[in-house]
Amino acid sequence: MMRSARPLVALVFPEHYLDAAGVLSRAFAAEPRTLAIAPTPREPSERAERLTGLFAAMIRTHGAAGEPVLGIYESGQLVAVAAVEGSMHPRATQTVLAGLATLPSLIRAVGWGGVIRSLKVVDAQSRNHPPQPHLYLNILGVDPPFQGRHFGVAILDYLRKMAAVRSDLAGVYLDTSTEANVTYYCRNGYEVIGEFYPLGVRSWCMFQRRPD
Repeated sequence: MMRSARPLVALVFPEHYLDAAGVLSRAFAAEPRTLAIAPTPREPSERAERLTGLFAAMIRTHGAAGEPVLGIYESGQLVAVAAVEGSMHPRATQTVLAGLATLPSLIRAVGWGGVIRSLKVVDAQSRNHPPQPHLYLNILGVDPPFQGRHFGVAILDYLRKMAAVRSDLAGVYLDTSTEANVTYYCRNGYEVIGEFYPLGVRSWCMFQRRPD
């Protein structure tokens, strides 16, 4: 059977949320905002375990709010994950209400200090969205051993097509605190529309406009 030229994007169901958290924990281990939220431990295996708890809570909260989790599978293994939101974005307090069931595991993962820092980041993100209705790429991560194989590009293309068929949307929005990602997203049709500094971390607001 011939393989598809472009990786296929699929929905990730709750039974694979822990796998999704593992992918994100490895992809975001050194991401500046993640380091600001959870600066310790630095030892790789301990850090991976702690961040898996953080991202598991985030993914479960996302799913509890009815928002889709997307992924790409390679030979049955989840290798890329994206959490996407519609045009109405909850404030930090609403996010907590949607994910109260995950709060104990979040506290175990990053402590009360990490929870508070996480809420500050979420609130800063929610206040920097563009005013027009849009899709929001909340997070996109590719497992490091699978990076460079266009899995991220496949998800970006998928979102571009989703926005293209929605005349009520202005486009797709994301934010990043990894400077190298700015160039990556610009190559894939995004432009920088602003900056903000949650927890003192420089973050770029980026937007891909829906084609006319």
